[in-house]
Amino acid sequence: MKISSRAVLPFFILICILPSYSHADGVKELFEQKCSKCHTYERALKKEKSIDAWKKTTARMAKYQGSGISPDEAEKIASYLAGKREISAGTISAEPEKKDEKEAGTEEHGIFDFKKVRVEQFIDPSVCEMCHSGIFKQWNGSMHSKAFIDPLWRSATKLFFKEASGVDENLEMKACVKCHTPLGFRSFSISSPGDDYDKLASLPAQGIFCNWCHNISEVKHLGDAGYDVEPGGGEDSPSTMLGPFRDSSSDYHPTKYSELHTRSEFCGLCHNVSHAANGLPIEQTYTEWKNSPYNTGDPKTTVNCQDCHMRQRPGLPSTGKTPRLDNPGQACDGGPQRKHIWTHYFVGANSVVTKMLGSDTHADMAVERLKNAADIKLIRDDSYKKNELSHIRIKVINSGAGHYLPTGLTEVRQMWLYVKITDAEGKVLLSSGYLDDKADIEPNAAVFRTILGNKDGESVLNVAKADRILYDHRIPPKGYALETYSFYIPDNAVSPLKVEAVLKYRSISETLAEALLGGEHSISVIDMAGITEEIGF
Repeated sequence: MKISSRAVLPFFILICILPSYSHADGVKELFEQKCSKCHTYERALKKEKSIDAWKKTTARMAKYQGSGISPDEAEKIASYLAGKREISAGTISAEPEKKDEKEAGTEEHGIFDFKKVRVEQFIDPSVCEMCHSGIFKQWNGSMHSKAFIDPLWRSATKLFFKEASGVDENLEMKACVKCHTPLGFRSFSISSPGDDYDKLASLPAQGIFCNWCHNISEVKHLGDAGYDVEPGGGEDSPSTMLGPFRDSSSDYHPTKYSELHTRSEFCGLCHNVSHAANGLPIEQTYTEWKNSPYNTGDPKTTVNCQDCHMRQRPGLPSTGKTPRLDNPGQACDGGPQRKHIWTHYFVGANSVVTKMLGSDTHADMAVERLKNAADIKLIRDDSYKKNELSHIRIKVINSGAGHYLPTGLTEVRQMWLYVKITDAEGKVLLSSGYLDDKADIEPNAAVFRTILGNKDGESVLNVAKADRILYDHRIPPKGYALETYSFYIPDNAVSPLKVEAVLKYRSISETLAEALLGGEHSISVIDMAGITEEIGF
């Protein structure tokens, strides 16, 4: 095998250096003692770098507060780690082979316009964890971290892709991948649900991760991931991290204040979704907020998305109807104490997938959020008499959400009213919103949702085939809906009547979950709000 002169020289230098730092000199023990303060040393042993790259890494580590690593020790550790590489003619090359931007097995992305990036330009969240351990833990169980591994999303997109036909429908399916693994898509590692999800590299498979969001530098348009990022050179040459503090500093990466990261527009970059081909608004969470009373137009009184979703922590749901308290603490381990640190749980209403993937804390927080999002009230007629048709109305109030209830993929999510009226002896006069033997909502229930339709006016679940909205019955922020129920009071009814009303929610029906995942799945139903009142006659 021919070895280039460029490869021989570093190899020769490395051979000369290695004997100076044998295990007898205690360098191995020094490495294990010093480097295990912040992370497991096995992590470093798995990496392959040149001695120059290791020197940059260890010099940077030595600057960390409390590392206890001197410049001389940093040099010794770098030489030790470089020496752990396999040194053989078969592994030496002048330069690492450059990969094409377009990986084998992927397709061109179509009309999407963005800067192409490479996976190695970004930093794994486990590196961020070394200094931001609390924030990492919050993010690690969130739906942002599960965006690409969500089993329901994976199964649904695979199914929808198989059903898709024509350029427009296939373009919409690519858009699903574009948002759920932005690094995978923009690095051309994956193009559509037709690719093998399990072959995606570990970093882009982590969905919406730290180094991605804190690199968003340019807004092209709100919605549909209309932004660009400014990446760096990976772990050894990190990019400038953009965030909410004007006085941040780091020995590891450059920092810069970003007002965008403090406003709802940042969330609106992804949380407004339109059909990639025909422009049909499918998920409009940002627009729902923008047109709501929470957006006053005055920065001093406006309640941004972050004020609810990045203040929540266990036991503090932080909704429109509850206190939204500051979260004092440190953004960086050992960093300055601050009045408020934005939390990174990113909790919405999904208690199913978070629970399914082992994030019990996030599942519980989703339930807390749902239980503090709405209220219901009973509105009575003037009088109730036997042998007459009577009426009640249930007022469902969106008292806690800064967007519609429900929001997002509302053709899948289910929010509905359960209402039951009985007399004093337990005779049922009305029952609505119960689950049948298949755990499906009975057909006459009041369900708050959106129904999509295809070009023929038929209802569809597959977003790729949607080109119109057939039905939209949801509740706007600080708005309400009135549902009327009619019932007959028979002659043998015994006063008083008992009225039970409960607003219920689940992320997906059991029938659909079973169709997507196979087998039986017990999907939790959350009682968002409820009342029990008596009516005399």
